[in-house]
Amino acid sequence: MKENRIKDSNGARRALIAVGVVVCIAAAIGLAFAYNYLHGLWLEQCVITDVASQVSITDGKMVRADVIAYEFGLKNGANLALIDFKAKRRDTLKKIPNIREISIARHLPDKVAITVEERVPVVRLGIKGRKGDTGRVADTDGVVFISSSGTQMLPVIREAAAPGTPKGSTLSGRALAALRLLETCRDQFRALAAIEADISKPDFITIVLGNDYSVANIAWDGMDEPSEATMPKLRKQLEDLTKAYTARVDDSIRVWDATIPGKIFGNTQKSFL
Repeated sequence: MKENRIKDSNGARRALIAVGVVVCIAAAIGLAFAYNYLHGLWLEQCVITDVASQVSITDGKMVRADVIAYEFGLKNGANLALIDFKAKRRDTLKKIPNIREISIARHLPDKVAITVEERVPVVRLGIKGRKGDTGRVADTDGVVFISSSGTQMLPVIREAAAPGTPKGSTLSGRALAALRLLETCRDQFRALAAIEADISKPDFITIVLGNDYSVANIAWDGMDEPSEATMPKLRKQLEDLTKAYTARVDDSIRVWDATIPGKIFGNTQKSFL
């Protein structure tokens, strides 16, 4: 009798386990069905049916809203829930160097706002010996891109040889040093009125002084690896150059030499001062 009771108990336990397994499977199927159903309803809510009212794009002067809409695939029939906005942002920034930043704000379920921040050109880029404009410019970060609108009055960096730093790249070495030189003249030493920096020479950078179109050859320690640490040395050279230039000891000086720290020489038509 005892053996029969043990067998009956084991059988009942197995039956309960089997029922439990069936219930769990049924629950899992039910949850999966419910999830798919609800997910489908959610996806339906994310479809773009009217781009004008569901998509807001704040563009700039060079990169228009329709370009951004195309790059992100924002059009009627597109589903906002299925767009990988992070990947689209990364790819667009890489493809269009004129753009400095893209901000994306999702307004669930069916709206999105995109703000485009364009790069602001601070210098033009040209080639030594060529008068034509390449259309290349760079912003304060040294990123090179193409822009022709309102850039005619920007100072120029003359690179040694064509094609120069390509768009989408970042200025480095002597070219970046020239950028920092021109920016420092603009912000702190306006008396020099530097309008051009020629980086074709191996030992110094030649800048054109806009007031009288004389030139100054300038060098400072660390200029081929410009950084915040080397900026004080650049500023000291420009400070000494400005003092000598504005003193106007001889209006016949056409070439200034600021390649030796702490010393400025002026080259007249006849001799060095």
